Amino acid sequence: MTANPHLSTETATAGDPEAAVAAVVVHGRDQDPDYMLQEVVHRLGLDDGVAYVLPRAADRSWYPGRFYDPMEDNEPCLGWSLEAIEAAVQQARGGGRSLPAIALVGFSQGACIVAEHLARRPQPYGAAAILTGALFGTPAARLPVGSLGGLPMFFGIADDDDWIPVDAVRGTVAAFQRAGARCDLHVYDNQEHGINDDEIVAVRTLLTDLLERSA
Repeated sequence: MTANPHLSTETATAGDPEAAVAAVVVHGRDQDPDYMLQEVVHRLGLDDGVAYVLPRAADRSWYPGRFYDPMEDNEPCLGWSLEAIEAAVQQARGGGRSLPAIALVGFSQGACIVAEHLARRPQPYGAAAILTGALFGTPAARLPVGSLGGLPMFFGIADDDDWIPVDAVRGTVAAFQRAGARCDLHVYDNQEHGINDDEIVAVRTLLTDLLERSA
């Protein structure tokens, strides 16, 4: 049996390790936790109130293909990636945090993995942000395996992104809405493949709301 290479990498942490709220922040293809530290964590300005857990993909990639490829074509890497996200969630639960005090945030490949994790293992998380990502396979035909019970979710996508088509994101939003999530979708004009200021504001709002609920 092949060991999961993503579980042998070093997980980065940031913020306040004693905070009541934690966020699992997942990078994209050809990136690492440092990218998400610079592009998300530092821009949020919430270091004193949130503990951040940033898993690291082996060889800077969570899976080899594209999200719309047949899911078996991305195995076993897809399964390994989902195991790595679950391990990061368990690390975020350190210090007695419950799942409702944990947010999931992903960009690009990391956003696809976060979405897939939520669809396959719907649990009472505090919030989720899918920044340029979609469910695997055919998102419009997908249905999460259980209820997401009002989970606040933010989706951001450029209208001409090179990697994730807008229609796939809309299908993903519809799938999560069918599962009971409260979804907020923002489609941006003329944006490069990256994380814009509006998305940072949206993630900050999710986390500050979570902080208020956890106080």
